[in-house]
Amino acid sequence: MTKIKNLEMAEAISNHSDVIVGKTCFGLCEKAVYVPTGSKLKVEVYEFTQVNGERLAKLLTGPMSQIEKEVARGSKVRSTPIGNVRGEVCKSADGNFLAIQLFRFADFHYHPLTTFLTFKGKEAEMVGKVF
Repeated sequence: MTKIKNLEMAEAISNHSDVIVGKTCFGLCEKAVYVPTGSKLKVEVYEFTQVNGERLAKLLTGPMSQIEKEVARGSKVRSTPIGNVRGEVCKSADGNFLAIQLFRFADFHYHPLTTFLTFKGKEAEMVGKVF
């Protein structure tokens, strides 16, 4: 399982006002909690092709109505085992919070493709269904 401290967006998620990141088991384990609901955060990392990564970036930065249309159609952005766009996602177990940032791999480094984005409530559920 990926740890929050190993993410490119680690600083942004750690500094978010609704998230607490703490250490357990003598500092060997990490626990992140979405404070308003007390739900644990789970970290997921996805890889996308260039085309799918840019499509996802456009959806995430666009209006929520566009995401709702894609979900209603049953359309998903497919991940791939190896791609040059990386999506780092932190989502709460209860589905009320989702944080995501996309990065493009170039010149042997990951460069931000989108800003650090957070979604709460119904929006978090909708965004979670896109990938």
